Amino acid sequence: MSLPGLAPLFDPEQFRASGHALIDMLAEQLASELSGDAGLIQWQPPLEAEQAWQETMPEHPELRPEDFADWIRQAILPRNLAMHHPHSMAHQAAPPLPMAALSDLVAALSNQAMAVYEAGPAATLIERQVIRWLNTLIGWPEGSGVLTSGGSQANLTALLAARQKAGNSIWNKGIDTAPRLRILTSALSHYSISRAAGIMGLGTEAVLPVAVDAEGKMSTEALRQAYDMCTARQETVMAVVATAGCTATGSIDPLQAIGEYCRSHGLWMHVDAAHGASALLSADHRKKLEGMALADSVTWDAHKLLYMPATVSAVLFRDAASSYSAFSQDASYLFHEDDDIEAMGFNTSRRTLECTKRMMGLKLLAAFKLYGRQGIATLIEHVFSLAGQFAGLVAKTQHFSLLMLPQTNIVCFRYLGNAALDMATLNALQADIRKRLLQQGLFHLSQVNIDSHIWLRCTFMNPYTQPSHQRALLESIRLIGDSLLIQSA
Repeated sequence: MSLPGLAPLFDPEQFRASGHALIDMLAEQLASELSGDAGLIQWQPPLEAEQAWQETMPEHPELRPEDFADWIRQAILPRNLAMHHPHSMAHQAAPPLPMAALSDLVAALSNQAMAVYEAGPAATLIERQVIRWLNTLIGWPEGSGVLTSGGSQANLTALLAARQKAGNSIWNKGIDTAPRLRILTSALSHYSISRAAGIMGLGTEAVLPVAVDAEGKMSTEALRQAYDMCTARQETVMAVVATAGCTATGSIDPLQAIGEYCRSHGLWMHVDAAHGASALLSADHRKKLEGMALADSVTWDAHKLLYMPATVSAVLFRDAASSYSAFSQDASYLFHEDDDIEAMGFNTSRRTLECTKRMMGLKLLAAFKLYGRQGIATLIEHVFSLAGQFAGLVAKTQHFSLLMLPQTNIVCFRYLGNAALDMATLNALQADIRKRLLQQGLFHLSQVNIDSHIWLRCTFMNPYTQPSHQRALLESIRLIGDSLLIQSA
């Protein structure tokens, strides 16, 4: 078929040539980042950086396909944060497995919509396979669930199901028909829990923070007190949200004790294990998650410790029927009255906020086939050990303070300086140190505020981070910190 003027847009040979050039260039970039030879970041304030992105939309082609890889190399990659660099330690985003990234290319080009089975047959079956694997790791051989675009959406989906159980007329008649609903969760829970409450019309004040102990774990006594208070006020606790690997400190709540309490009081237990669930793969660390199988629902992010390209998360349900209760929707152009119950389970959009959804499961399927559970577990165990090594280094280095021993791969610490400092000065010092490290392209850390104390925070995701890099980080912090204190004196 002749398509004058359109054929170049879909030219397979052009795709082949540009693809080979792109893969070669990205492989070189990957090697450069892993070795630490590439720059970590070329920092520019956002308003200044945006000046390079003020072009008008091209009316005609201005880039040749044969120059595409060079354009990516020159115009895009230098403006990126180098995620595979051993000094990238800020967040829980993975330096993704390269072969998983190739799987995403397959998913992008095949572009399976996945709203219903016929729009993505292989994609649907792959997702169901991956969901079965994750449920089995939790201890739910009959569990169910779907993949979602991120943990925030997974948490929202789980809480929608919990809300439906608490007031089953809410979907059609609104929250006015239900009792006053409350969500109990750790004071260190992710903001997506309160955001979900706002989205659901409950109001963010419906989320009641439960106190944590010195290790950042939810206090079961404080949970009991919070529940009793809600009961006394004739409020309905629609869910208790435990956290396995909280964002601030990586702490894991006492899942067994919380699960038993929820079971004894008929409460929906959701575990936001976006970060920590991957420890289930490891024989060394899965005991930290004992009690997770008592939950009703679990959130699990694969773009964290399963090392997938963002985003791919799972919302998992112990009871398969619960996976249908979050959304109660009919759409005749997708769902047909003659679909039998068994077939409905293959139409994933019945159970997720998304209609069109990319083929997220392929990269997970490929990773497990390529490396097996043991291969990925070894990766998780290694970065957990990196966190333990760094915590030990901080603890024995003069003028540094460690918040707590790491339970996953997150370490919170701060630089104290060589003189007594008041709290405001100490807090400002941590924030200024982090800024200087980033602006100078030395290290990428994050910071966290816990009980009005600012701590520097490292998330060890990169297996190429070495003890020498950790020592260099502390030395850089010391030099910058001392310089800042001299300037402010």
